[in-house]
Amino acid sequence: MPIVKNRLDRLQKINGRLNRWGGRPVPKEELMRLCGVSERTLKEDLQFMRDEYDAPIVYRRSEGGYCYQTPFDMAIQLPFSHEELAALETAVATLNQFKELAMFRDLEGLVDKLEKAVRFRFSGSADYRHYLHFESVPYSRGSEYVAFLLQAIRDETVVTFSHQKFDAPTPSTHRVFPYLIKEHRNRWYLIGYQVDYGLLRVFGLDRIVPGSLAVDQTAPHVVIPDFDADSYFRHSLGVAVYEDQEPEAVVLSFSPQQGRYFRAQPFFPFAEDDVLCDTELECRIRLRMIINKELVYELARLGPAVKVLSPPHLVAQLKTYLQESLQQYAD
Repeated sequence: MPIVKNRLDRLQKINGRLNRWGGRPVPKEELMRLCGVSERTLKEDLQFMRDEYDAPIVYRRSEGGYCYQTPFDMAIQLPFSHEELAALETAVATLNQFKELAMFRDLEGLVDKLEKAVRFRFSGSADYRHYLHFESVPYSRGSEYVAFLLQAIRDETVVTFSHQKFDAPTPSTHRVFPYLIKEHRNRWYLIGYQVDYGLLRVFGLDRIVPGSLAVDQTAPHVVIPDFDADSYFRHSLGVAVYEDQEPEAVVLSFSPQQGRYFRAQPFFPFAEDDVLCDTELECRIRLRMIINKELVYELARLGPAVKVLSPPHLVAQLKTYLQESLQQYAD
């Protein structure tokens, strides 16, 4: 019998044979013939099953064979359909992209176990990582503070920290009642109520001075206003919201191709009623949103594939931004 090169295929065969024999020991020679391997490789596979899957495999010397000491079947450890396993495989691959971040490190062992179990149920199919490539998730400075801040949010406690803005010469100290942690473009932000000034503020976690974040035990008792994150960010793109601004009707004219891209993966949510026209010449969409710098940057990124039709002041902001960019390359 030819050698079964894929270990997961061999594990499937060993598991199936041990279960078919109703708990009676299976001669090692039989398992060697089944997998087409040497005794040494067989022992390595059996030890792998013990170590990685907690398989209760024992060797009965008197009967010269292996068996499960207690009822066990690796094939039923995940009782899912093939479609559910395929979805879980993609989810595990997604989690693998984030397990190096501080807040996900406690999940690393769990993700590894899920990955092994899913691959086993796929009967030793080729490693999905050869066929499923994700956009790289870089290390994000400040992610190490997420777990601490989440606990502070749960405990409803004030935190204090020093924060160094990119355009400020020195850091400043803040006392903040944290409302929400928000991720945007691979960066983490804290949205909270600044106790000393009575203001809602957004802080980039990557700009918190290391070692300065702590629970503030001396914070005075203040009435903290309620905060509805969904309502606050509903009309804005990114993390910046200007409370003194009302959302406006932004009408964009996309090229037909870019319109299809936008409808498939919009940078801002819209309803079908917001599609004003969709033809071979143009896809025109109306978005109700607050106009901020993030919107200007996004429209500039799309270049000639989009044209702002209204409001006029957004047209002016975008033109100014593009002209200043072009000026960088003026002779």
